[in-house]
Amino acid sequence: MLTRRELLLASLAAPLHAAAKPNVVFVFSDDHHFQCLGAAGNPHIHTPNLDRLARDGVFFTNGIISVSQCAPSRGVMLTGREIYQNGLISNGRTYFGEKEQPTALEQIRRSGYDTIHIGKWHIKPEPGECGFLRSPLWLRGGGSVYRDPKLRRGQQGADETVPGHITDLFTDAAIAATAEAKQPFFLWLAYNAPHTPYYAAQKYRAPYQDKPTDSIAPPLHPPGGSKFDWATYYAVITHLDEAIGRLVAALKTQGKWENTVLFFLGDNGYMSGTRNWKGKVHHWDESVRIPYFVSGGAVKARATVNDPVASIDAVATWLDLAAVQPVHPIAGRSLRSYLDSGKGKLDAAFTSWDDPRPEGLAARVAVEPFRLIRTNRHKLIVFASKKQSLYDCVADPGEHTDLIADEKLKSVRDTLRAKLRARMQSTSDPAVAWL
Repeated sequence: MLTRRELLLASLAAPLHAAAKPNVVFVFSDDHHFQCLGAAGNPHIHTPNLDRLARDGVFFTNGIISVSQCAPSRGVMLTGREIYQNGLISNGRTYFGEKEQPTALEQIRRSGYDTIHIGKWHIKPEPGECGFLRSPLWLRGGGSVYRDPKLRRGQQGADETVPGHITDLFTDAAIAATAEAKQPFFLWLAYNAPHTPYYAAQKYRAPYQDKPTDSIAPPLHPPGGSKFDWATYYAVITHLDEAIGRLVAALKTQGKWENTVLFFLGDNGYMSGTRNWKGKVHHWDESVRIPYFVSGGAVKARATVNDPVASIDAVATWLDLAAVQPVHPIAGRSLRSYLDSGKGKLDAAFTSWDDPRPEGLAARVAVEPFRLIRTNRHKLIVFASKKQSLYDCVADPGEHTDLIADEKLKSVRDTLRAKLRARMQSTSDPAVAWL
């Protein structure tokens, strides 16, 4: 039998959620370039609240999205399974089948969580079908104006014009929902910022006023390409930053912050004019890398982590925090050790694209399906045509030089291929035939 002192020491050494399941707040920004946070090394953008959260938690500098488009990215986060597993492969195919039920969120709900959805939805199953008990305020489709948007109140609500700014409306709804939430709660808060069509009030534009747009581009943004309005884009993110600061302050006032884990991810990256492309979907880092950190009162580690992680790993972490044994084999890896100690063993992360049709893309230009593996330095892409590309993302962050034929990198190439093949085999990916 343990002595009283031993019990006390054991409780002090207990990991993140041993005493009680933590509240989980998942904040999803939209079309968020990976370097559009001050914490990501951008001296031009004003994001003090997000920077503080990243500094006070675990900031993943090589975070990537599992699929770089809005709807399928949400499908991955709901199911914890890759697009080729859940069938929701693009904005042109936004439904996953019955085999994905119960979703990861439904399993979390069944474990005792009060599950709340607020914000952008953009897929065909309704929130109530995917595990959410309530949806106080939400956007049914994929895009919206920022001022006086058409939103829904409640899961059975119809579209109605709601006066105000969409970022503030979602934030106010989140604060009200957490104030009345039973604990533990899971809040899925999906902003549409900084998705087009951009709008920001003058006070958010002020830090960027009268500065040539090229002079305030993120440090790693390569020269050339089409012009991009960084000032307005930054202003929208600065407004988002203020909103998240308000939410965190409210959770502290409610006495819930100390038992909360907050995940902040972009739903995909954004090319922002690189290679004359303003969208996402492509394999370039601007498309697949995202802002990615985990913070909150229940996160004990303070760390900047260069290990590569993917968005799907957040889902595995949610299930781990909720002490849920998944019904389906999930494709993510729990980040729990990073939250407890700042250290882990992940050495690769993965991204997929599977829809060869142009219908789901705003530019109506088809993108060849691919599989991608990224380490903290290199990236290997395998395309459906069996073409392959290799980049050194540290020495060549603009990905100008394809090193696939460089014999000096044969061992790197072979190692990445082997890791990618093992991943594809473990997730029953039919595209393993491309290798």
